[in-house]
Amino acid sequence: MHFLSIIAFLASLHALSTLAGDNSPFFLPLPEAFANTNVVLLKDQLAVIPGEWEYQSAVSSLHNIRASDPSVVSALSKVADASFVAWDERFLAVIGPEAKIETIQTFESPEDKHVHEAPVYVAESNELVYSDTSQVGWLWAVEMDTHETRKIQTDPPLNNVNGATYHDGLLYACTNGGSVRGIFSINVTTGWTKPILNNYRGRHFNSPNDLIFDSNNNIYFTDPTYGWAQQWPGVQQPELPNAIYHFDTRSKAVTALSNSPVHYPNGLALSLDERTLYVADSNSSFGSPTSVRNVWAFDVEHSSTILRNPRLVYQAESGWPDGLRVSRNGLLFIAVAGGADVVDPQTGLLLGKIATPGDIILNLEPANGERDGVWLLTGNKAVYKVTLAEGGNNRRSLGEWKGNVGAIAEQHLGRLLCLVQNLA
Repeated sequence: MHFLSIIAFLASLHALSTLAGDNSPFFLPLPEAFANTNVVLLKDQLAVIPGEWEYQSAVSSLHNIRASDPSVVSALSKVADASFVAWDERFLAVIGPEAKIETIQTFESPEDKHVHEAPVYVAESNELVYSDTSQVGWLWAVEMDTHETRKIQTDPPLNNVNGATYHDGLLYACTNGGSVRGIFSINVTTGWTKPILNNYRGRHFNSPNDLIFDSNNNIYFTDPTYGWAQQWPGVQQPELPNAIYHFDTRSKAVTALSNSPVHYPNGLALSLDERTLYVADSNSSFGSPTSVRNVWAFDVEHSSTILRNPRLVYQAESGWPDGLRVSRNGLLFIAVAGGADVVDPQTGLLLGKIATPGDIILNLEPANGERDGVWLLTGNKAVYKVTLAEGGNNRRSLGEWKGNVGAIAEQHLGRLLCLVQNLA
């Protein structure tokens, strides 16, 4: 049985004992174990909003709706104060009763309210490394417990780092500014950088945005035209279509995988079995409320160099999907305006939102290893540490994943049974 099906079955049994006698038009009562958790559980998926209402802007959140009905205004105020918004009861099993959000760094002055991207957790130093995409030549590093920060000077300097990942002791980053853009490795101790890929058969890349490794040590990356659109210094007029690429790190071959149907390919994530590639389309970041704001899925075939069967997995209601990550049970965590959406990619169902009211989350990263269950979110205004029951996907070889899938399912089923017993 699929893990989420088990959650649904057990949650439905538990729901019988908690939902009786509910009179709220907007919220369901929470199980007793969640009495001290800052979460609201929406009733009936908020299918009907009474009265008249208007949304604020393309990046506004649910709680920003201006409504005529006083009961709606009161309910939205409660949503605005919540750290977690459950659209489906299964989201409670995802976050757990101990769920919380902490702000570990803020950007108070106007000049600091930039786009903060490329979060990477470095277990060896217990630091989150991330970028201010407007800056040239340095990255931030913040210690997870003390919140002490330092700058990593990149040598040679890198321009406008936008996406990054940690692999075999090095940070690999995409640059979307400067005259030569591509993928670079970074030693987070010394700051030394090395170019890994900086052209497509003699053409400049547009603005490499995000990258991930697969279990064969090859790289998927996206290349939209944000550098040109945002007028970063040195960026030439686009020479290539917006595209998703595969880079074979052994042969150095670069393969264009898709330049359709994703308009502006952004964040990337692989499913646990690496048979599905998820891609965020952040076209609506240009401000139009009618432009697409989607997450797409592709089947991965033929040694990772062919993508087939594109299908829409999720449409965000506001802002745009940016960074993507897959959790240890295959859920999609999606950076969006107002927080991070948690989605079941098998059904496209929004389970809930990790809420950061008033901020736009650009990217997110699980702190794996001993910090399992900690997620790190980078936004315009702050960096957040989120503690959940659901941890991130510890990337391992595909063979090891297949060999241990039974043990993993048994382990997490045991945890879930304990949780439901405690809630009953």
